[in-house]
Amino acid sequence: MNTSTPDLSYEIPVPKSKQTRGLRKIERQLRPKLRSLRWRVVEQVLSWRNPEALAFYRRAMETAYLPDDLIDVVPQLKILYLATPKAASSRIRSNLAAMIGNDTVSGWRSDQNWKVHNRKASNLQAPRHGVLQFYRMATSPEALRFTFVRNPYTRLLSCWADQYRDRPLVPGYGRVEVYLAYREMADPALPVGPDKSLSFADFVAFACTTSTWRIDKHWQRQSDIIDLPGVAFDLVGKTETFAQDFERVLDHVGASDEMRRAAMPPLHTSSRRRLADYFTPELADTIYRAYERDFDQFGYPRALPE
Repeated sequence: MNTSTPDLSYEIPVPKSKQTRGLRKIERQLRPKLRSLRWRVVEQVLSWRNPEALAFYRRAMETAYLPDDLIDVVPQLKILYLATPKAASSRIRSNLAAMIGNDTVSGWRSDQNWKVHNRKASNLQAPRHGVLQFYRMATSPEALRFTFVRNPYTRLLSCWADQYRDRPLVPGYGRVEVYLAYREMADPALPVGPDKSLSFADFVAFACTTSTWRIDKHWQRQSDIIDLPGVAFDLVGKTETFAQDFERVLDHVGASDEMRRAAMPPLHTSSRRRLADYFTPELADTIYRAYERDFDQFGYPRALPE
């Protein structure tokens, strides 16, 4: 009979799925610390070699609205693009990604939004990915700095239709959670609960009250979004004249005929109903008063578009 002590030194095999989840959890925990360490090293180098670039970046981070989220630095194309949400930003980012050879997000469709706004998928750089390149694209006379804006009436309607229409007002969806977090501060009479959803009129009331609070980029005033210190935009295009205005970008990169055709698919619209079916004179007046700076700065008329 074998009376030897059994070998207990071996490890119990861990299923790969559990190993993977464990590694991902550790990675998520370490990521902020590694990013902070990397930034401290970069900051030290920049403070010595390029202090003006570092100062420029810091100023943008302190005063601009979500610069690392909304700014794309594309040094290969000598482009700096500021993405204004609900103003063709998904289409533009898809085009820029395709221009630098990333076909995985080209041919944009609305169900691929997560790809075009994901840095790893698009390969588009945020300012934090290259402070010196950000500074150069923001100041170089050879670079094109551009953004696009949209009529505040249709921008708010698109936001409501995409993010709020028919959604129950309970936690679990990002935009709804923003609404729930600020609802009482805006107007406690606004609806809440699993059996409630935001009507367009309710959304307008909430968005117009919070349009300067910097709580959500989708209805933040566009004039605030593009207020980027130290950056003079060469092109402020309009979604309504996208094909005409985006030609400036295509000319800048020397786009081929094939690239120009791919850049101009039909615009996605949130609804086929007429604007007049959604807007009362009172709603239009509420929006105009809240976004008057946008109307004036970008030359949009007070009247509803046809």
